[in-house]
Amino acid sequence: STLVPGWAVPPRVLLVDDDEVCRRLSSKFLQVFGCSIDYAVDGMSAVNKMNLEKYDLVLMDIVMPNLDGMSATSLIRQFDPRTPIISMTSNSGPSELVNYMSSGMTDILPKPFTKEGLLNMLEKHLLHLKAARGTGQEGPKGVSPAPAATPASRPCVLPA
Repeated sequence: STLVPGWAVPPRVLLVDDDEVCRRLSSKFLQVFGCSIDYAVDGMSAVNKMNLEKYDLVLMDIVMPNLDGMSATSLIRQFDPRTPIISMTSNSGPSELVNYMSSGMTDILPKPFTKEGLLNMLEKHLLHLKAARGTGQEGPKGVSPAPAATPASRPCVLPA
């Protein structure tokens, strides 16, 4: 069973993905982890929402209609240099990683990801939202294994 983080306030996450199944699965995990979620179905809508609202973290799909994740991130970085933007992608080779980072992305969550993979990403970038707990003695974090070869159907989440 996954430990739910003890947030001082629920993190506001913007989930940007054109695939409804991926949005459903990702948001199920995010709800379990105590996040409050807003959605965008393409890069354009993500840029608009970032203009209007303040989020603690953005999960950004890369391949989307109208405006892809990298272009959207570059635009968002012109007015918001700080919010962590995590790219969710099944193309995470070294050259792509360099491209994502240069467009202003903070980190990469390779698809298909696990519930734990997503949780680690949240904890890593939202540490400041954790309730202060005195000593904060947490056990060492397990290293997650490399994702298996992805089948052609571009799944977004690995079964638990």
